[in-house]
Amino acid sequence: MSFRDAIQKYIDHPEKHDIVQYYDDNVIIIKDLFPKAIRHLLVIPRNPKVSKTHPLDAFNRNYNEYTGEELYELISSYVEKAKDMIIDELFKVSNMKDKSQLGEFRNNFIRAGIHSIPSLSNLHIHVITQDFHSVRLKNKKHYNSFTTKFFVPFQELDPLKNAEYWHLSKFREESDDEESDHSSLNETQSKFISHERSKEVNESIIKNTPFKCTSCSATFGNSMVKLKDHLKGEFTKRYSKFIDPKILIPNGIRE
Repeated sequence: MSFRDAIQKYIDHPEKHDIVQYYDDNVIIIKDLFPKAIRHLLVIPRNPKVSKTHPLDAFNRNYNEYTGEELYELISSYVEKAKDMIIDELFKVSNMKDKSQLGEFRNNFIRAGIHSIPSLSNLHIHVITQDFHSVRLKNKKHYNSFTTKFFVPFQELDPLKNAEYWHLSKFREESDDEESDHSSLNETQSKFISHERSKEVNESIIKNTPFKCTSCSATFGNSMVKLKDHLKGEFTKRYSKFIDPKILIPNGIRE
């Protein structure tokens, strides 16, 4: 089996693998084996047709089991579950008495999304803390694939924000009615989101975008050494507010 199909075995037999943190008939949630941050999970749909669809297309079509909207809402619930799993794990080793104190961290420091050009053939949504403090973060692609437009936030995959899905939906039928409100139609179309699909353009984004800290926006040109030194300081500053940073290792996986 090639690397691109590496997670198929977890989808087929989640009960056999410790890397799987949660599973049911709809999804599995696993630890990324090569975490690029302190916590890095993958939410992976199990439906075969959904699983083999490009992430930019997966929610913009209807399936026998559900519409694109229904699928998006379903997977959204598991993305939120993955965020909760991260918070639960951090809270257990924190010095906080109330989990709600981690609300700001959960809402603003954990992002979910997909890569415009995924490295794996199965659809997977990254749920990742924004510290990028990991020995697995080794090159420009590793960092820029999560901090540039190459990384598409999960909320932008909402099919109601996509023109292709809109043309399939009941909203198109209603808008085509002779008495439809054309100003409302134009307003709807103006809210559509498009994403770059060109491999050449996306690779250029990865290669040519200077390193930029996601916390303070400081830039470091092409220096991975300077970036990682800065990220280490940001990591310590943020996590030391509620936990001993020294006890944290990416996904709890030692080298």
